[in-house]
Amino acid sequence: MYITIKDLIDRNIFDKIEIHSGATQLNRVVKSVSIMETPDFDKYILEKTLVLTTLYPIKNDVDRFLLLLDSLHQKQASGLIIKIKRYIDVIPAVIIEKAKHLDFPIITLEYDANLSLLFDSIIAELHYAQYSTHNFNAWYSTILHEIVDKPSTKSLIQAIKSIPDIEVLIVNLINGKIHTTSDRIQTIYDEHPLAQSSYHVLDEQLIINEVVTYENVDVYRLMVMTSYEQRHIIYNYIEIIKLMIILIYQKKQENALKQNQFLIDFVTNMTANYQSNTEVTEAGKIFNWSIAFPIMLMMIDIKENVIRAHQPMIFSQIKHEIVNTCHIHESELRLIILNHHVLIIANLKDTQNYKTMMITLHNHLKTHFQDAFVRAAYSTPIYEAREIPSTYTSLFESLNHAAKNHLSNTLIHDHHVRMVNVLKKLDTPTLLDYARSILKPLIAYEEKHDLPLLNTYYHYIECQFNAKEAAQKLFIHYNSLRYRLNVIESCGYPIFNDKESHFEVYFALTIYTYFSHQI
Repeated sequence: MYITIKDLIDRNIFDKIEIHSGATQLNRVVKSVSIMETPDFDKYILEKTLVLTTLYPIKNDVDRFLLLLDSLHQKQASGLIIKIKRYIDVIPAVIIEKAKHLDFPIITLEYDANLSLLFDSIIAELHYAQYSTHNFNAWYSTILHEIVDKPSTKSLIQAIKSIPDIEVLIVNLINGKIHTTSDRIQTIYDEHPLAQSSYHVLDEQLIINEVVTYENVDVYRLMVMTSYEQRHIIYNYIEIIKLMIILIYQKKQENALKQNQFLIDFVTNMTANYQSNTEVTEAGKIFNWSIAFPIMLMMIDIKENVIRAHQPMIFSQIKHEIVNTCHIHESELRLIILNHHVLIIANLKDTQNYKTMMITLHNHLKTHFQDAFVRAAYSTPIYEAREIPSTYTSLFESLNHAAKNHLSNTLIHDHHVRMVNVLKKLDTPTLLDYARSILKPLIAYEEKHDLPLLNTYYHYIECQFNAKEAAQKLFIHYNSLRYRLNVIESCGYPIFNDKESHFEVYFALTIYTYFSHQI
């Protein structure tokens, strides 16, 4: 909706007017209003602006008046409103004649007219017209309905695209995802490092940045842009968008709680009663989870205080690493915190390279979280839903056992878990006597020289006799590993890839590693 000169006249904005020219042009649109009281005003004339003046810069200079009239006409000004009997008593006939020739509106006001109040009144009418064009209530109701049905930033951005004159960019400060209404605002975001809370004018565009906070946590960054002349509409939209962003965040939190309860039931008891994998797949669809067997479980032990303080960022980074390492989509994995551990449930597409993939994932997570990472345990491929609860229990118990006994292992395979669970049912002192009888020379040398031969030998076999990989896992130089292996060999143990000769010693090392702290 636009305001015309006739609209302003009909609404009694002006008192005691006289129309001298352009009477047939009163339907000209008025987009802005300006007061002309400077000599070089014609340089700043805007298209479709209504000019208010006392003609102080011109007074009785007819030639300058004619030049001003030409400028107003060329720049498609809406009209000229003059307060007379202050600096000019009447409009010269030559001016009126030319204005009629140009069909350009000239209107005069009486001496007692207040141009400042008149300016404010016209601005108010223009803003009201703009607000009428932007039906905030209707848009708010529509967008609220859409967000409740599908609470996502992407949905919000799609709805905002229907609004004329504004462009929006929303950054999720937790996972870094960005959604925009246009490439232009994305380019400005990329090329101009504007402060997160700021107000800028850039290339005649007004840009407002705000950080949306919920429960003292910065959750989103909002960037809104409009042309400077439309700046009066931007604040209403910003407030509505912020409300919608908070609603989206609240809905996501609510959905996360529901999903967490589902996942807790999923790994603890629910799946044990399922008759087929299809039931699991159908149940997952409720939370847009594209689960497909085989799957894997991985449980990560991260320091509790770190999880509590940075859970969203931790989840985001873990998801990123799993997606890249396991070559799956985010919809194919789920994360949950259980008993101070991060549990991962993910589709498993490459079973042949599974162990290598898990070692790579472990190394990436350990590197990224550094001091916060303690250890991880992962399962063998799970092909049946009913195996999930027992596998989860095995992983949980293995991490607790490793923590309780201060084991040095930072990656535990389900094979270890199952073997340890079998061994735990046997007589522990007898097992350790057996292990010590096999490892006696290494134990004696280690106690005398304080050189960790047992741990070195165990990881060397775990790394399938790959000295370089074992050195990296032990965080020692390759030459230091070779020295230790030479000592181990001098104690009478083989250091080459001979599975038969290593089985007994590997079995003994496993017993000693997992049970020596219990006696």
